This record gives sequence, structure tokens and C-alpha cells, in this order.
Amino acid sequence: MRLSMWMIANRLHALEPEMHIKEDSPADLVSARIAVAPNCVRVYKEGNDVVCRSGEDYFVLHDIGFDYVFDVVQSVFDFYNEWSTSVHEAAMDANFQQIVDDCWFLFNNPISMTDSSNRCLAMSSQYLDTDVDDEWAYLSRNHFASIDFVRRMRNSYNKVDLYQKNKPVFLDSRTVAVPFDTLSTAIYFQDYYCGRITIISKERDVNPGDIQVIKYLINILMPVMYMIQNQDDSEFHRPVFRDLILGKTSSKAMIKAQTDYLEWDMDDVFQVCTLRLPKTFSDRPGTGMTSNLIRRQSVNTYVTVIDDEIVIIYNLKYMTKEVLIETVQMLLTEKDKYKIGISSPMEGIFSLKLYYEQSCASISYGSLLDPGKNIYDFYDYALYYIFENNDPYAIYNAMHPDVRFLDRLDHTEDGEWINLLRVFFDNECSLVNTAKALFIHRNTLVYRLNKLKELMHYDMHDQYNRDYIKQSIMMLHFFRAKYGENFNI
Repeated sequence: MRLSMWMIANRLHALEPEMHIKEDSPADLVSARIAVAPNCVRVYKEGNDVVCRSGEDYFVLHDIGFDYVFDVVQSVFDFYNEWSTSVHEAAMDANFQQIVDDCWFLFNNPISMTDSSNRCLAMSSQYLDTDVDDEWAYLSRNHFASIDFVRRMRNSYNKVDLYQKNKPVFLDSRTVAVPFDTLSTAIYFQDYYCGRITIISKERDVNPGDIQVIKYLINILMPVMYMIQNQDDSEFHRPVFRDLILGKTSSKAMIKAQTDYLEWDMDDVFQVCTLRLPKTFSDRPGTGMTSNLIRRQSVNTYVTVIDDEIVIIYNLKYMTKEVLIETVQMLLTEKDKYKIGISSPMEGIFSLKLYYEQSCASISYGSLLDPGKNIYDFYDYALYYIFENNDPYAIYNAMHPDVRFLDRLDHTEDGEWINLLRVFFDNECSLVNTAKALFIHRNTLVYRLNKLKELMHYDMHDQYNRDYIKQSIMMLHFFRAKYGENFNI
């Protein structure tokens, strides 16, 4: 393992070295020598002091024996090599606790590791619950970050980007709501966000040597953290919303914990947006950087990358479709030739897989039928999706949003709105014939239709809306006849 002057000096911090090291001092040293040698730190006596130098970078240890310092500096190289071997072995076993405890001897500060869902992987065992701060105590006792802390960090996005890919980010306690200066790194495997490692500057200030060690460490951690979050037998550490998008199961308690972080209720109304970038643009850094920018610019959204496509779940309580599209368009230009697919609105979070499929289908149908556009709303292509699908549950969720809304209303309030709409369309929107078919007075029908219009979100007299609604009612009637009145309720 190659070291920098910073990394050597950090191991000697108890000897209080006088530092004269540039911030970008490279990690290219392999040993200590008493004379100048390539890729070696030179150790020599200067009066009562001992100097350790590499090029223009050096530090001075005052009033200390030369032989002692030389032996200590040489032992630093041995220590880092042993540390590297130990960390690699621990990573093979996914033993994050050992990794964190081994790292304490380098950073001499409290260290924590969390996964992509803010669940604790490991914390420095050298500290008790009460030794650091309130958040440290909460993480130690509950094994996941507090909702308050996650929200405070989200509110800091305008000051510091906490999701820079594999780049240590310094949180200054004077400007960010943390008790101590903190070094935090978001760990990605390719464009998959795996979690983060955080160093709290309680004992000593972090410096470029710590950043160099972190960069070395994350190359070891990336594949391991990715692996444990993508194994079918490790549900606890898999990202909940990504699991739901991919059709995997997750417990209601785990979903509730993650919706709380985003200030969502599980029965809110959501939409799924898929952003597809051209192959020339969607290289790993490009996709990761774009997803990060969307995360920073969006309010209470979940952003992930699946198969080089950026997937965004947004809550209509905080953000409309129009605002989301405007946010994406601010980050990209027409020449980027991106494509956006938007799903139907969904009530509740449990059917994410179907709505993710809708957002992808809208891009597929839109690219085929409207190749000149780059924004495709599933609503405009839903009938093609219904015609090609053979999954009743997927078809139900692709039905006209007003039909699904009125259907739920009928079942919760014992109404007849779907039947009224069906009979009205069957009679070509004739008030007279519809009133006769329903055995009610014309004025009563007019009153009910006006009430129906107030409940609906789409114009029932628009030709496409009407076709979409009629087909949805036909499919709903068929499914209820085939699968029973409680189908999808």
C-alpha cells in the first residue's frame, strides 16, 4: 500500500508533528530511508529535531531521538499494509464491524457505516452510546438513522451535496446542522447507491490523509455493500423502494420506516418517472451525476438508477408532474435526446413495479408512435398497453384513473357512479335515453351527471378520454364477472 506524507503524519499525531505538507500531497511512498530515494520518505536529524521529507512536503518532530523516529516511520508502512490486508479479509466476510474498528486506528475518531436505507452496518466499538452526540446514541440504540437527522441532512442539500459519487464531503458544523465537523462519503457501485461511511471529528480534525484513506477504503467496500443489498436472503439491507420497483417483497414495517424519512404516508398518491438517456450520454458518471442533480433539485423524492435509466418516485403532495418535468429539463437540453416516461397516478406505494412498467411502456409506445417527442405520459398510450397485456392486475392499474377512482368510491360509499357512466356512454350521452334506461327523471339525471363531473378529473366528452373510459369500464365489468365482485378491492 502506498502512503502519502499526510497518512504518515496522521499515525504520528500523538508526537505533535509540525506540518508543512501540501493538501494534494500524493500517496506514492513505499518505505522510509535515511537518504533521498525514489518513492521513499527521507528521515534525517536537524539539530534536536527530526525531519521527515518527501520532495517539498515535510513535517518536523521536535526534541526526539532520530533512531526512534526512523523505526516508528518505517513501522507506519508495516501498519498500513497489515491494515489493508485485514480490511480486505473482513470485506470478504462482509464483516463491517471489523472494518470500522480497524479504521479507528487510522482516523482516531468515531466512524459509522450505513446502508442505502439509512440502516446501521457498523459503528466504532471504541465509543459508548453517550460518548459522541444524540444522533450517535440514536443510531447505536435503534440501528438506523433518526428521521430528524435525515431530514436535517436533506435540508442541507443547498449547502453541500451529500450524494457526490464516492467523493468524501466535508460538513462544516458552522454551516450544517451537525455537532462536530464531519467527513461523509456516499458509496456507489457503478450508479447504484450502496450507503455511506461517516467520520466525526471529535478527537482530531480530519485532513487530506483521511480523505486518501477513505478513497482507498471505498474501492474495497463498493462491491461488498452492493452484494449484500442485492442478495435475496438479505432483505434487511436491501433498499426498500428499489425492491418494490423490481417486484421483490418487503415488510410493511420496513416500508413505513423509509416513507417516514421522505415524509410520505403509505397511502399518498405517487407517480413513477423513468428518464432514459441516450447511450452516448448515459455513461456511468453521466447517469450518476444526473440522478444526483435530480435528487438535489427535487422535493421529497426517491431517485435510483436501474439498467442505466434514472427512476424517480415522487409524491403528488409535494411535487406535480409538471414541476418534475421542468426540473429535469433544467438539467438537460434538447440535444441530449433524452426520453421521459410518466406512469399513471397510484394510490399507495405497494404497486411500484406495475407503475414502473407503465413509465417504461410509455417510452416504448411513445417512441414508436410519436418519435418526435421526448416526454411520454402513460395516459396517452394506456389503451395499447391494455390491449397487449394479459395480467388482470396490471390491466386494472392501467385503467382510466377516473374509473379506478369511481370504482373505489362505489365500494367505500356504496355508490353507483360507474354504472351511471356506463349507461350514459351506452346511450351515446343522450339525457333522455339515459334517464329512461335508469328509470329516473331527467332533472335527477342532470343533477347526478353534474355531481359526477365534479368528481372526475378528466373531461368525459373528449373523444380519447371517452374511449379510454369506455374500454376501462368494459374490462372492469368483465373482471368482476370472472374474478368476483371483490377483484382488486
